[in-house]
Amino acid sequence: MDGFRELTIGEVARRAGVATSSIRCYERIGLLPQPERTHGQRRYGTEVLGKLGFIGVAQSAGFKLREIKELIDGVDSADGMGEQMRSLSSRKLEEVEALLERTKAMKGWLETAKQCGCASPTECALFPVPGEEAADADWSLRVVQVKGDDCRRPPAA
Repeated sequence: MDGFRELTIGEVARRAGVATSSIRCYERIGLLPQPERTHGQRRYGTEVLGKLGFIGVAQSAGFKLREIKELIDGVDSADGMGEQMRSLSSRKLEEVEALLERTKAMKGWLETAKQCGCASPTECALFPVPGEEAADADWSLRVVQVKGDDCRRPPAA
């Protein structure tokens, strides 16, 4: 750490806006290198702040820690992170698309539910008929189609 001020774990945490326990975890799983120690205390160079910023951005984009480790391994490789970034981003984009679909279904359900005047779940089309939930695992994620503002289940024929 030639010429740079060494930082304690508390200083790093404060500057980066992360918990010291997160920093220790990142070291344990290999996202951050093990720091030098002075009298048993961790001492970091300022470059760790950039690495924590990288981790934070990747987390904000929805990457899990194991995926961030793949990106970091790419950064440290001779070929760079490009291939890992493309591959992981493609997979993550598929996850986000599925999440958006689920969110649309949730929004539709909530918009219908805010008008609900049903007396019980068995009367309401927002809830499965007893036994229906086991037959269709994705029942709760479908967008409920009702006529007008009435979510009452049509009477059985």
